[in-house]
Amino acid sequence: MNYIHIQKDGKNIFVIDMKQEKDKFFSQLSVKGIQKYLKQNKKILILANKKGYSSGIICQDCGYIPRCQKCDVSISYHKDKAWNFFGLCHICKSHYEYPLTCPSCWGANLKFFGTWTQQIQEYLSINFNTSALIIESQQANSPKKIQKIQEQIHSHQILIATSLLTFPPHNRKPDLVIIFNADIGLNVPDFNANYNNFLFIYETIKNYSPKAFLIQTFNPEAYSIKYATNLDINWFKKQELEYRQQFAYPPFGQLAVLLYKNEIEEKLFNKVNKIYQDLEYLKEKLNFEIEIFPTPPLVYKMFGKYRYNIILKGENVESFLFEANKHINFQKEWFQIDIKPLNLV
Repeated sequence: MNYIHIQKDGKNIFVIDMKQEKDKFFSQLSVKGIQKYLKQNKKILILANKKGYSSGIICQDCGYIPRCQKCDVSISYHKDKAWNFFGLCHICKSHYEYPLTCPSCWGANLKFFGTWTQQIQEYLSINFNTSALIIESQQANSPKKIQKIQEQIHSHQILIATSLLTFPPHNRKPDLVIIFNADIGLNVPDFNANYNNFLFIYETIKNYSPKAFLIQTFNPEAYSIKYATNLDINWFKKQELEYRQQFAYPPFGQLAVLLYKNEIEEKLFNKVNKIYQDLEYLKEKLNFEIEIFPTPPLVYKMFGKYRYNIILKGENVESFLFEANKHINFQKEWFQIDIKPLNLV
């Protein structure tokens, strides 16, 4: 059996292990559920958490991935109203043409990677002959905007949305809720990843009351998924605090991030290295027991500027920065200081 059935607080929750599924798009259980509820004229909500068509394309011959010229991210792909592909950087919003051949080796063996809302919509149209409505953040980030699209919402059996619909829209109670990729948040290398992932799944299950929840995941044993699907916030807190204590993350230690940006990469390295050496010297001189390490952020380049972090970690980071600021003018050196950062990416 490829799934675990959980009954909690009157809710039927099915956690599906996608590693055991032949079709990595929708599980067998999801396909049966969609077919059943469409036939019965019932409502379905699919939460995918990524808008657009795909994360990017990769050349199957040489491995090349087109990237934004201004930002160090792969170009995402969307379809316009005429269903033509175009590339978009989700950071700087630069637009790119869809390549018919690889810009590196000129091969034609290009493949999409990453499944987003538009690809799910296309899949449902082809395989279930149904029109699903995609709800995006700019359409539903206020009650007034939601009111404007009420007619569209109620004329479609299937809604596809991101995490913005962890709370139900007015007068819309789905009979089936599918979380398409429940572990997508765990792919972010950050100390808050488990917490954010848990919150997304937990709030969805708490706020909806369909006949069934289908949770598709490639990592069903991840504790954020395990405890969220069991609606067990106490055990999640226990596990999360153990993890944070092991690595001295808040609340067991303090964190701060110094961010430096420059259009010239060599200047970036020189400046970061100088401040890092100065901080290490002050740490020893002032007798502070903290960790200091330079590291590139998850997105190394944004809006044409290279970026580098210096992360400070320990029990007295804020006190150390207060003392260090007497010797180093961080503002004059163009360093942005984030005390108590929400993430490290």
